[in-house]
Amino acid sequence: MANDRLQHSDGMLLLQKKRALLRRWDVLAQQQLALSHLDDALPLLEAKEDCLEDLQRIDSLLEDWDQSFPTKLDEILEPQGLQRLLEKISRAEQEFARRVAQERNVTITEIKTLLQQLSYGAVKSNRPQPRRRKTIF
Repeated sequence: MANDRLQHSDGMLLLQKKRALLRRWDVLAQQQLALSHLDDALPLLEAKEDCLEDLQRIDSLLEDWDQSFPTKLDEILEPQGLQRLLEKISRAEQEFARRVAQERNVTITEIKTLLQQLSYGAVKSNRPQPRRRKTIF
């Protein structure tokens, strides 16, 4: 792929690169699930974004290759394997999204509790305090 035209052999290389990128995404998704704190997810999310951009470029090149050459590469490179990998990535992403939503709900509940405590403290402090009477002995 040194020149601008795709060669017949480039199709196999593109599919192998796509599979490698999907495996990388799977590893990142599994690492995401293993995090104990969601605060540590930002570098993984950035790496997944880079991986997605590379996948989009590869898919675009594969579309160009498909238009130039009639061979169906999906039949050559075990489509079931790619499908299983995509399903595994999808499950990991859904689990992470569920975890993020759960963490969000916990945070919202904590904020509501804090706001209630603050408003209770404000109401309590606005009440006039009874004056203490001095007793003389």
